Amino acid sequence: MKTRLLSELSAEKAALLHNAFLQDLLARMEGSKFQTRLAWAVGSQEPLPASSVGAFRQTGEDLGERLFEGLSQTLDEFDLVAAVGSDHPDLSATVVDQAFERLASGCDVVLGPATDGGYYLVGVTRASIHRALFSEIEWSTDRVLHQTLERCEVLGVRVEELITLEDVDTPDDLRRLVRRLALGTGPPSPNTRSLLAEWGLIPDQGRSDR
Repeated sequence: MKTRLLSELSAEKAALLHNAFLQDLLARMEGSKFQTRLAWAVGSQEPLPASSVGAFRQTGEDLGERLFEGLSQTLDEFDLVAAVGSDHPDLSATVVDQAFERLASGCDVVLGPATDGGYYLVGVTRASIHRALFSEIEWSTDRVLHQTLERCEVLGVRVEELITLEDVDTPDDLRRLVRRLALGTGPPSPNTRSLLAEWGLIPDQGRSDR
């Protein structure tokens, strides 16, 4: 759950929105040529939520450690892996497939830049993953992408970037998402659209058509 949204939404609404993002993302990823795994940020004693795809528990003290450990664990099963966040409603299966295609064609690291200076996707291969890619990064700042690109240069790995996408971290981000959904642009997000319509933030198409 994005805590920066709590200035505009209650904790309950922010959690509902996060769940809608996740359900829409999973539905879109069904169109991908590659397999999906969920990495849950839950306590060691908490059961993993029910899921239609494979899932595991995140480990690590910060986002960098969690990314490295999660990618490393998944590389025990696959040669190419990518991690994406659930707060990117414009992320499509096509973009994810492009990331894997670039890894398969010889790229070491693939990054999907976010408009806030971070990234929405990081992809690596079994041969190219380095803990240093995720260490001493100023997470949750506008320097994340820049610092990661610098780290790739130091490590001597070949890196490629995908298209830039927005994420939803702040109330302003949410307002832009509402406008896009009202216009019907971007990948399908039926759960998110339905929830925002229920809150009265965008027109309910089902009602207006009757």
